[in-house]
Amino acid sequence: MRGLLKAATILLGLGGAALTVPLVLGFLGRLHPLFDSLSHFRLHLAVAIAAAGLLLLAAPGWRRNGAAMVALALAAALVTLWPALRNPGTAELPKPTYRLMQMNLRFDNPSPELVLDLIAREKPDIVTLEEVSEAWIAQLPATEAAYPHRVVCPPQSYIGGVAILSRLPFAGPSPRCTRGGSLAVATVDFDGRPAEVAAMHLVWPWPFGQDRQVARLAPLLAELGPRAVLAGDFNATPWSGTVRTLAAAGGLRLAPWVGPSYLDRRLPDWLRPLVGLPIDHVLAKGDIVAGRTVRLDASGSDHLPVLFEFAIAEPPPAVRTAAVGSRQ
Repeated sequence: MRGLLKAATILLGLGGAALTVPLVLGFLGRLHPLFDSLSHFRLHLAVAIAAAGLLLLAAPGWRRNGAAMVALALAAALVTLWPALRNPGTAELPKPTYRLMQMNLRFDNPSPELVLDLIAREKPDIVTLEEVSEAWIAQLPATEAAYPHRVVCPPQSYIGGVAILSRLPFAGPSPRCTRGGSLAVATVDFDGRPAEVAAMHLVWPWPFGQDRQVARLAPLLAELGPRAVLAGDFNATPWSGTVRTLAAAGGLRLAPWVGPSYLDRRLPDWLRPLVGLPIDHVLAKGDIVAGRTVRLDASGSDHLPVLFEFAIAEPPPAVRTAAVGSRQ
């Protein structure tokens, strides 16, 4: 029995030490997209390393190793989560406020009625959608009365394109689709204050071509106007090099994120929320004031919808005119 315990301790120590390699490499995502792919699982690795370290604290001769593993895991988790912890969003937003719902529909969603019911129940002002397949294009007319202003990018594959649905009218240049339907941009009139709204869908990380797609999309994000909101399925975590690169290219700020939005359907229901990935994001620039961000109920997709509340710091023209008049 003692021999088995010793062997198990050695395996645990070696396994925990081995996991520190991808954890550390994940912080070097700017050097190679492989390392950025590893970064997406940083919190998963940190939890596994911390668990191994805690067990090693009870093993004579391994306590220093265990303590080092726990310290490394905690440091990695804190560095990763700190931006979200220090930026919970503005509690009190200036009026009027707006709501944007971001959702990857899942191209073969078996329950489209759940999505349509959710949109009708939540009544967001803007809806950004990904994986708008041919099947989904046939479903979207059901939302046309509530969302008459829209741009739906033609799908270039069975996965589908992206779309923007809006209660508010479009203004300025005509809406546009770019890069094979992976990016849609429309200028929306927010009570006399135009702002660009963009929906984006990235492919999977390296080795599946995300780094090349980011290089193509970054110049397009740099063309966004001074007031803009970008939402989409980035297939990348908020701490990844992918998100940082795109945010820097567009001069965008990442809105508060609230935990995993991608939940692998192959896993048991109890495990999915624990090991999911936060890959659906909203970013903003200019005088867009970020409020709370919440996850909504599952609607047949392997992504949870994300609801983003925001306001514009500049008051509407009518309010500014009234304020000027009151001072005269």
